Amino acid sequence: MYRTDEKVTRIEKEKTKRKLPVTAVLLPAALTLQVLARLVPGFAEWYAVTVYPWLLYVLGGISSPFPFALDECLIYLLISSAAFYVFWGICSIWKKKVSLKRWCLTSLGLVWKAGVWWLFLFTVTCGINYHRTPFSKLAELPMEPSTVEELEELCLWLTGQIEEAGSRVKVQDDGLTALPEDMREKTRDAMTELGERWPELGGWYPKAKPVFAWKVLSLEFLEGVFGPYTMEAHYNPDIPAYNQPAVLCHELSHLQGFMREDEANYIAYLACTGSDDPNLNYSGLLLAYTHSINALYRADPERFAVVRRQLCEQAERDYAWHREYWAQYEGPVSELSDKVNDTYLRANAQQEGSKSYGRMVDLLLGEHRQRKEALTDQAAGAGTALPLD
Repeated sequence: MYRTDEKVTRIEKEKTKRKLPVTAVLLPAALTLQVLARLVPGFAEWYAVTVYPWLLYVLGGISSPFPFALDECLIYLLISSAAFYVFWGICSIWKKKVSLKRWCLTSLGLVWKAGVWWLFLFTVTCGINYHRTPFSKLAELPMEPSTVEELEELCLWLTGQIEEAGSRVKVQDDGLTALPEDMREKTRDAMTELGERWPELGGWYPKAKPVFAWKVLSLEFLEGVFGPYTMEAHYNPDIPAYNQPAVLCHELSHLQGFMREDEANYIAYLACTGSDDPNLNYSGLLLAYTHSINALYRADPERFAVVRRQLCEQAERDYAWHREYWAQYEGPVSELSDKVNDTYLRANAQQEGSKSYGRMVDLLLGEHRQRKEALTDQAAGAGTALPLD
């Protein structure tokens, strides 16, 4: 038999009285923090360097000892719990233990509470960090309009660096670049060393973790994922080996509060090229080259064709495998994933959406401009001209 409506109403009101304060506090708190981060200068940066590190130590300290991705397991648990709840609801309605209306209202209440918790946790773990001081400003890079000639010069410089690094990388029997030994530890060390140069990147780094359901990421055209709720950096272990070190450093940079994708790419480039491992160097350089050569293609296809032909054989083999790997996953899932990711980036003040990945080139050009100025000053002091490479 159904319980009387009066009894159900009374029980629900009592539950609401007990739980209302939590959602009533969390929702305004999340919205207030979002407003402060977006409108109050300096608030997001203050939060990123004072409050956020404690969240990393606490949540990361809990998840780090697990050899697997903890939040991936929590997702499986959530999905299975939701499926069980639906099954239980169907059985309860069929046996007339609860009415369909009451079950639907209860379900909506649970969704609402979960949504409020999600918004609050997202805000405090990474949402505020989207509005912190840009890394380009912290690094004091000269971000100025660049000419096509400067972009071509950058691509040629990277071409030479890739050829040198490619001659030293560890390769597999098929000629493709192999994974570096103890990659997870080396990428963590590379990020730690980078923190000695920029204190904003300093601090504790847990090891990145491979995702068990990597095929789901591949279908979504994702190479890595940052788990803000457990403070874990995840990567797709099935993607081409040459790219994995850069992906790990990219996700680890998110752990230090740098959420912008363009800046995370640039930080990954800095970490990899600053390592003493040639495979990490090669990975970071190819990451930079990919973005730069694509920008050159959009700016001047003729210059692109000339520069692109100069890439070394090792990089050509790895690029061929890269194209072949991702071609097998092209389809509606990857297109939908790109649209969702684009919407997510725009919602977090990255107005160029998924195109913000291309803004890494501006950072690379700023660094290259600094390098040219340093070489010019050095040449002036020595009374001779020095080559850029």
